[in-house]
Amino acid sequence: MNSITRFLKNKNTVTVIGIIVIVGLLWGVYTYQINKQVKPVSVPVAAVTIQPKTQITADMITHVEVPEAYISSNAVVSESDIINMYSNYNTMIPAGSMFYSEALTTVKALPNYLLTQLQEGEYLVTYDLSSSTSVATWGIMPGDKIDLYMRVTSDEGSVMLGKLLENVEVLDVVDNEGNSVYDVSDGSRSASKLVFAAQEDIFLLLLRSNYLNVELFPVQHGAWMDTDASLTLTTQELIDYIKSRVVQLSTDPVSSTIQKAQ
Repeated sequence: MNSITRFLKNKNTVTVIGIIVIVGLLWGVYTYQINKQVKPVSVPVAAVTIQPKTQITADMITHVEVPEAYISSNAVVSESDIINMYSNYNTMIPAGSMFYSEALTTVKALPNYLLTQLQEGEYLVTYDLSSSTSVATWGIMPGDKIDLYMRVTSDEGSVMLGKLLENVEVLDVVDNEGNSVYDVSDGSRSASKLVFAAQEDIFLLLLRSNYLNVELFPVQHGAWMDTDASLTLTTQELIDYIKSRVVQLSTDPVSSTIQKAQ
């Protein structure tokens, strides 16, 4: 027993034991890290080549095992985070490829998303909120129905102000870069434009009014609004004011909502 005690108290012995312990720990950590890096992990990959702007379904996904070190930080490894997403408009995902965050997007983030919401014969109208300097426009959200009012000073100096369109359904509210404001909740996007749909004759009427000294501004409805009401032209004097100052073309729609309003 004394010999063992003297052996352990020997400085050289303590040093050697310490070195052995440290080497053992380093080896253990090294082995653990190596095993972790080469350990196979199951990840979702494309079962087929996925073309741009394609909705990803479960049958487009398969799984393979790859070393964990092979998985980059931008790889999406949860199948639930992939299904029902879309391949980005400028990205083709080859068969066998992992899914990366840059290659995936939501349907509303696709550049032509709003066009897919149009009915037959409709055109997109974009209204710049910055022109509404005297009317509160905050709080307008996609799906809301608003009225579009018109203000103009006539040739005689009289002000005409009234409702031009009613029951305008807002398709989206976007920022200056065309991103949907309400897709995020952190307040990082500011409302810049309202987007809605209109038949060609109303689309032309609004487009032509941009070249006249006419101010258009949205007015929000209250809770009393009939959500089933359709887009309608209203004040005839305002319609006539615009029409009398623009040239009607042979390509204008024959069956016109404007004519019906008259």
